[in-house]
Amino acid sequence: MTRLWPTLLVFALAGCGASPETHYHSLQSGLPPASGGGAERLVEVLPVLVPASVDRSELVLTGADGRLDVRQSERWSGDLAEQLRGVLADALWREARATDVYAAPVPPGASKLPQYRLSVRFERLDARPQGATVAASWTLRRLPDGRALACRSAAERGMAGFTPDAATEALGAAAATIATAIAAELARFDQGGGCPAQ
Repeated sequence: MTRLWPTLLVFALAGCGASPETHYHSLQSGLPPASGGGAERLVEVLPVLVPASVDRSELVLTGADGRLDVRQSERWSGDLAEQLRGVLADALWREARATDVYAAPVPPGASKLPQYRLSVRFERLDARPQGATVAASWTLRRLPDGRALACRSAAERGMAGFTPDAATEALGAAAATIATAIAAELARFDQGGGCPAQ
């Protein structure tokens, strides 16, 4: 029996050192791909702001008791703010044929296409057992010195089960709903109007 102790100790230490498999998630995984074609508008999508409580590589859920649950083995496939920016860019192209020129700015007057600037601050990215809630404040401005529109939008999505996959899918769908509303407002921006109805 004494001779077995070193072997048992090795197996015990190996078991303690094992860590759960890491899974990666994307907000855009369940969304339709954007098509190609010619742009009708140019929009400078500024870097997106997200709440500090969820601005991390791990997925953060909210339990039934309201406490944050950081899932160490469930991670975003990329920077969360950049994923949200991608959701916005896809919706802007799909709904308004607007291409994001933030990485390659076009000087005012250098293009015949109308130009805009969009800033978005996400205030809630909350996944709870009862569903996901996303809320954002955003400002859209016609360039170089045109009309501006400041609005707040929110969306909710239910979940079939409180799992990381269901949570990221619901968060992505809610974010896409807000992005689509922003894109629709951009498409009719020069015809006047106000913030989209909730």
